[in-house]
Amino acid sequence: MKEIIYKRGSAAYEKSRIRFFNNAVPDRYPYQIIHPRSTEEVAAAVKHAISLDKHISVRSGGHLFPHQHLQDDEILIDLKGVNNRFEVDEHTRQINFGPGLTAKDAQDFLNPRNLFFPFGHSPTVGLGGFLLAGGQGWFFPGWGLTSDRWITQLEIVTADGEIKVCNRYENADIFWAARGSGMGFFAIVTRFWAQTAPAKKLYMLQWGFSGSKYRSAVNWLLDSGKLLQPYHTEMMVSSQYQDAYTDLDGSDEIKSKEIRISGLVVIYADSLEEAQAMSFPFGECPEEHVSHIPLRKTTWDEQNMLQEMLMPPNKGLRYKCDSILTGPEVPRKEVSPLTMISL
Repeated sequence: MKEIIYKRGSAAYEKSRIRFFNNAVPDRYPYQIIHPRSTEEVAAAVKHAISLDKHISVRSGGHLFPHQHLQDDEILIDLKGVNNRFEVDEHTRQINFGPGLTAKDAQDFLNPRNLFFPFGHSPTVGLGGFLLAGGQGWFFPGWGLTSDRWITQLEIVTADGEIKVCNRYENADIFWAARGSGMGFFAIVTRFWAQTAPAKKLYMLQWGFSGSKYRSAVNWLLDSGKLLQPYHTEMMVSSQYQDAYTDLDGSDEIKSKEIRISGLVVIYADSLEEAQAMSFPFGECPEEHVSHIPLRKTTWDEQNMLQEMLMPPNKGLRYKCDSILTGPEVPRKEVSPLTMISL
């Protein structure tokens, strides 16, 4: 295992230590960082940590903003290279893959094969963390959590270094506990199995409003969104400063102070005609608006770009964005115009 253990003080160690989506990496230093490439090497890494009497932290995509994976004097096991490929069963169309692969990797593998699996919205999110957190993936309103509806089997390494396969019939209690456990899971997932669906085409439309029309605009967007059929549709309402993404020098200084409200609808359909029928609540807008993109075909690459634009380009110091999941008792007037809402 010497070739995959990085010790503090080496260039490889530091490069690995700061491998995170958010560049504001804290001054915390693991005892060692291990980069296994297979399930067997993960098991060996766990036993290595046990022999040193060290706690273990695990990282797949490195997308958590607070960098909880990074802890002083622990063994950090980096899963980026573990089972680092997709495989598909041509008969069942089930796929299996390692935890360090990303949503963009899933797109690149599935699209040419006309298959779909509800991966995360951000292209850079690691599938391991996404799925252990439940998986609020594309078209979540109808399909539910990805880990609950789509994951069929897991391969894990236990805290004592034992390799197990978990599904609804074998080690079912561990299979149940893993999906939604997040960083609280008591084992390391080294491979996922998931079912897929036939791919469709992506379509989108967008309406934009001045911040002065916030209340009426948001009311129309939310009321219209309730009329969308839940399957294969998704809407996002966001608010931002008008010049939030226009400064390309890395500054996040806001000068205009003018708020813009945007409603983006994405539809997964077999044809433009089907998408038009599915988007009927948004065909005409009675509210005064400043921009409108009529329904048209889009691509995963364009959706990736729009997702990445939600993060300001300030030298990798990313802001944290959370979805709001409010109960019906929360009045709309309590929803701030500076908040992003996902339906």
